[in-house]
Amino acid sequence: MSPRKLAATVAVGSVVGIIPALGITTVLGTAIAARFRLNIAATVLVSYLMQPLQILLAIPFIKLGIFMFGMSELGLSLDEMIEMFRIDWVEALGKLWVANLAGISAWAILSLPVGFVLYFLCLPVFNRFLPVATVPVAAEL
Repeated sequence: MSPRKLAATVAVGSVVGIIPALGITTVLGTAIAARFRLNIAATVLVSYLMQPLQILLAIPFIKLGIFMFGMSELGLSLDEMIEMFRIDWVEALGKLWVANLAGISAWAILSLPVGFVLYFLCLPVFNRFLPVATVPVAAEL
């Protein structure tokens, strides 16, 4: 794999791997990798390696989305969510669904700039450390 393709694979896998929606990283990573002719297995592997960061960033993405769209603040602590579900679980599911959509929207807005930064950070590293492919010279007759 060329350094450019590998840098793009790492950038796409990393960005897709932190989406604040559990369970869609494989499908999304595969679709993007196939579209841009990247290594699908490597893209999915990188996105799986990002899962701890995905879990850590879920709440900040949701809070950022709530802030960006001017929504009312939502209590996201465990005690507050248990109380929301205890009062009215249908309304709680609705609020959490909308909050998660706001988090996904915040991720979508940030994903392109972050992806480009990751690509341009990885590219010089891969250019330096990946072996250069040599093309055999045909023997002259």
